[in-house]
Amino acid sequence: MLLSIEPKEIYKSITQHKLRNALTGFGIAWGIFIMMLMMGFGDSFQQGVFKLFSSFAENTIVVWGGESTMPYNGVMDNKTIVFDQDILRQFKTAFDEIEYISLQANSPQSMQMTYDDNKNSGSLIGVEKDFFRIRKQKIKAGRLFKSKDFKEDGAVCIIPERVEELLFKRKSKVIGEYINIGDNYFKVIGITKDNPNINFGDRNSVIIPFSSYQTLFNANTSNSFIISLYKDVDGSTFMKRFEAFMSRLYRVNPDDKEAFYTFSMSEQVKEFQSLFTGIRIFIWFVGFCILLTGIISVGNIMYVNINERTREIGIRKAIGATPRNILEMVLVESVVLTSIAGFVGIFFGYIVIFVIQIVIASMVEENMFLGNVGVNFPVIFASLSILILAGVAAGILPALKATRIRPVIALNQEN
Repeated sequence: MLLSIEPKEIYKSITQHKLRNALTGFGIAWGIFIMMLMMGFGDSFQQGVFKLFSSFAENTIVVWGGESTMPYNGVMDNKTIVFDQDILRQFKTAFDEIEYISLQANSPQSMQMTYDDNKNSGSLIGVEKDFFRIRKQKIKAGRLFKSKDFKEDGAVCIIPERVEELLFKRKSKVIGEYINIGDNYFKVIGITKDNPNINFGDRNSVIIPFSSYQTLFNANTSNSFIISLYKDVDGSTFMKRFEAFMSRLYRVNPDDKEAFYTFSMSEQVKEFQSLFTGIRIFIWFVGFCILLTGIISVGNIMYVNINERTREIGIRKAIGATPRNILEMVLVESVVLTSIAGFVGIFFGYIVIFVIQIVIASMVEENMFLGNVGVNFPVIFASLSILILAGVAAGILPALKATRIRPVIALNQEN
């Protein structure tokens, strides 16, 4: 059904009081602008936080051994929990949910590292071949470990960027060089990129094959290991069964919380997802409150317009305008005013977000918890739909008032 009001009439009505309508529309534009910025930064913060987990496989669990503090079957032995390769093979056999598993043995003390006259202190981490399938390390140069590197005589290592900078300074070719660690020489085969978003304590840690670690420290055990589960596995359900299995295997009380310590990446992700869901709800609430203020202002202005145009409405009715025509006129003016204000808010919001994107891109290495600040188009379309409905809501009561104006009374009203 076509509208009976012409566009030029709408234009004339809206531009008749430019300042008043501009100030009214500012509330709508400001609400959309603020919502865009809040949603953009909310998404950016979410991306930045989830970068913390990008260095691990999706369903990763880290397990540390502690010390038993409760009696098992009436016997108290205060045993220290450690893990070896045989134990990990038992875990892999007993649980089909485990995709990859690896020991990660840290050196018992800080190690002196030297290259020529350059020195640095850090730890050694002994790992198995599946380690880099779980820890998603980005390589700056060289390569990660291969099967041949895990032979007993494979004295090779992978160093982080920070160690490269401290030991090799501005040396252009690092791959293939040897560094002295505790009077043992290791060939550098890879350099990993530092993650500016998080420090897991490995920026000064040199990674070596576990076989080399065994030879260097005469140790076959580690106090920690790392697991990645298949993607469809529920981490919390698995951990209940897994902890019960470890308790039976090590003969420790299943209620002893000091025997094993675990960290589940998937559980952390779920908690952050719940957090960001709450943040989104809060942003929508704040944005709605700001928009509601603008909508009320539009409604008030439409009431003022109706009062000022009582005589005009009376003339329209006298020459044949129906209540439907009057209703359409007021509602269309209200929708057009809110829509124009909304588009203005979207336009300036897009410009500001574009500038912020450029600024963040220029300092991405220094921003810990910020990702790409973008325009959330589903939110924009939803906001536009809300604006249209808001325009109708803001104009419906003034429009109904206009339809009840009696031509005789209106025509007798003085200008």
